[in-house]
Amino acid sequence: MVNYGAEARTVPFLRSPQYGVGAMAQTVFHGQLRQKAGKGAARQARRDGFIPGVLYGGGDEPLLVQVERTSAERIIRRLESHNIFADLVLKNGQEEKTVNTLVKEIQIDPVTDRVLHIDFFRLKMDRAVQMMVPVRLVGEAPGVKAGGIVDQTLRELRVEALPKDMPGHIDVDVSGLNIGDAILVKDISLGAGIRIDEDETRVVVSVLAPQRVEEAAPAAAEGEAAPAPAEEVAAEPEVITQEKAEERRRAKEQSKAEEEK
Repeated sequence: MVNYGAEARTVPFLRSPQYGVGAMAQTVFHGQLRQKAGKGAARQARRDGFIPGVLYGGGDEPLLVQVERTSAERIIRRLESHNIFADLVLKNGQEEKTVNTLVKEIQIDPVTDRVLHIDFFRLKMDRAVQMMVPVRLVGEAPGVKAGGIVDQTLRELRVEALPKDMPGHIDVDVSGLNIGDAILVKDISLGAGIRIDEDETRVVVSVLAPQRVEEAAPAAAEGEAAPAPAEEVAAEPEVITQEKAEERRRAKEQSKAEEEK
């Protein structure tokens, strides 16, 4: 999820013959449990080289965490997808535990562009999740060569799947679309275990016919000048020369002197 607030902006795929998917971004964050809550503790964590965060969901109690800043920011800036599955490796004293998570939200300072906070959502790997997955158009529609216009109505689709099967993006091939053709939700198949949770009759992309442009009124016959309405005739601008300006100045002074008599 991407959110550009006043204080911070928040940054929150299998194959068929026609529709391709890209793998969901997956990575590892290293961190530890955080003992204190509040803004002061969060600022201290940042000074110590960590990014404060919270781990919640999955039926367990929320936990305060902090992850190593340098590696975390490198990961976040490298990944193109806003949907990130992450193994969160947490140290608690001598113990180390790995938690399967979804990076739910990332807050970024609008001035320094530094990551301020990360929300991690616990995942149960055997339970399906729903996510909004971006739609990308690939190929060139023949209808465009004929003057048509590609109209992408849906830029993301709600998809339900197990975390391991969740796509990061869906590629929709438009190379078979002529003017008037469309691809509906029901036309997209992503494979076993992946379901698109949308109205199947919704249009994802179509090729529209070009709009007609009204022809301009025929020009007047050669040698004939069509008179413009009187109110639309612009007067020739008066050219004020230095001589005329001086005459006007003297006239104003004379008029003022006569009024004072």
